[in-house]
Amino acid sequence: MKLWQKNLYSLWLAQLIAALGLSMIIPFLPFYLRDLGVSGKQAVKIWSGFIYSAPFMISAFMQPVWGLLGDRKGRKPMVVRAMLALALANFLMGFARSAPQLLILRFLQGSLSGFVAPSLALMASCAPEEKTGQALGTLQSSLVTGMVAGPLLGGVLAHLVGYRPLFFGTAFFCFCGAIIVISFVKEEFVPREKKDRSSVSQNLRYVIHTPELRVLLLLLIMVQLSTVIVAPFLSLFVEYLKVSPAQIGLMTGVVFGITGITNAAFAPFWGKKSDRIGSRKILRRSLMGITLFSLPQAFVTNIYQLLILRGGLGVFFSGVIPTINTIVRRSTPQNNQGGIFGIFQSGLLLGNMAGPLIGGILAAFLGLRSIFLISTGIFCLALLWEKIISRKTPDLFP
Repeated sequence: MKLWQKNLYSLWLAQLIAALGLSMIIPFLPFYLRDLGVSGKQAVKIWSGFIYSAPFMISAFMQPVWGLLGDRKGRKPMVVRAMLALALANFLMGFARSAPQLLILRFLQGSLSGFVAPSLALMASCAPEEKTGQALGTLQSSLVTGMVAGPLLGGVLAHLVGYRPLFFGTAFFCFCGAIIVISFVKEEFVPREKKDRSSVSQNLRYVIHTPELRVLLLLLIMVQLSTVIVAPFLSLFVEYLKVSPAQIGLMTGVVFGITGITNAAFAPFWGKKSDRIGSRKILRRSLMGITLFSLPQAFVTNIYQLLILRGGLGVFFSGVIPTINTIVRRSTPQNNQGGIFGIFQSGLLLGNMAGPLIGGILAAFLGLRSIFLISTGIFCLALLWEKIISRKTPDLFP
């Protein structure tokens, strides 16, 4: 087995386990907040938005820093550091006794986390050029697979032991991910001389002054914002659809899981197809599919309709981020890839931060169905903007 393949499989497994743990508790944060003493429907929705967004508020600013350190010190140490930090933060969350305590620990998690960008940079640096799309698409599928299984496993465990033990489970999974990276990932890293090193500001200027990267960063923020604007409130929406109280935890896990299952199944497919027919076609088809499956969710009347639409959404969402990662890799010098991927991860996290905050306010004052309509509107804007840019600059990216 070649080194890049061994690294791919090892990183895939480590990210899968970490994502599995991190996603176990997310769908159930509104219910956990009730256990911590938050009462009132509006209060639960608003607190859910803040608790969900808290790590991303800090992490969005820290990702370029960790990415830059990865370019200087090695990407593997940054992956290990992030996974161990996540293990510590979630272990401490298991002892939270109030919503403010949980919020502070979520901020701590965001300040220290960030294993995705260095993993992408490590993989991009060792994969052959002709296998880039496939490798990054496969690596992305590990995150999605973990996000699939996490809510499902979390739903079962929450039903059996409650919500608090899930945080200790998350800590254990993140610790195991770090051990896998330490044991099996091999990085052939050669530090650059000081005169050749870039800074965060230089990497940011590179993105701003590179047309394809500038366009992709804005697209990424829009797509991620419109995706996660719904996520923290899906459990409340499942409850709204009159699911039996005894089944809410499990069905919430299934609703989250079905999107992840289809996402994980199709991410390698879109990656391979991108290598063959070009990134632009895949990006446009994915945005069109997301828009078509997003709008009807606002009008569902039962849980089964929601499951079908969430599954379709996952099929097309799986084509967006791997395609963007492939273009970023091909548009960036290898020595700066950690820092540039860090900036794009910050864009992802900005969407993660803004989405729940906007969604929390909308859900509190306009109702749960309104957030699906707003989400669709943002997807439409992203698709329209991509088409306009493509017509003006047809050679922007392949």
